[in-house]
Amino acid sequence: MSTMFLRSLLSVGVLTAIFAAPAQAAPELTSPLKPCYLVANQDQREPIPITATGFTPFSKVGVYLDDILQFETQVLVGGDITGGIVAPFQEEGTGPFTLRLSETNMPTNVITRTTLVTRLAVEQSPRRASTAQRVRFKGRGFMEPGLPVYAHYVFAGKVRESVRLGVPKGPCGTFSIKRPQFPFEKSPRRGKWTIQFDQLPHYNPKAPVRVPMTIRVQTTPKQDG
Repeated sequence: MSTMFLRSLLSVGVLTAIFAAPAQAAPELTSPLKPCYLVANQDQREPIPITATGFTPFSKVGVYLDDILQFETQVLVGGDITGGIVAPFQEEGTGPFTLRLSETNMPTNVITRTTLVTRLAVEQSPRRASTAQRVRFKGRGFMEPGLPVYAHYVFAGKVRESVRLGVPKGPCGTFSIKRPQFPFEKSPRRGKWTIQFDQLPHYNPKAPVRVPMTIRVQTTPKQDG
């Protein structure tokens, strides 16, 4: 075998080894985002755990919410990162937000995911009504799957009745139902009532996800006829 032919074989072997080398896997989240996250106020926002893999070991990765840098973290030896943030504040209603993980010195190593955030709330329409009047209760943020929303009527610190409203729908736990403001009593006591909305069948003033609504019951003066 000639020296030139041997060198050719060696060159082919080297090239084969180079082209057969596995490429670095694209970064990916190992903790998928939820379909919707919950905020009650500025100080009560649902945490978002972040774990991902496929980044360059020992590099820096920026964590962004809607293109605003939250912090940078260092990649571990295996290409992994771990950490967490809280959901962005939502003033009212429901809206999308984007999480982006971008390697600082190699921006093509990036993960971008979009999901939803909702403001926990319950509204009554019309806002002023007689106790026997049918009103519409609309709410969002009740995201325990399969569990209905309950309205607990509390007067003078004691629960007087718990009423099942229905199972919320969609990724952000929304419900809308029309019924009498006080479905269990035509003439409730005058004074301050609290209706607590949550997903527990029995009243618990410390329910983990709850919305209180204040109703002031008063006597309506009779109109002279």
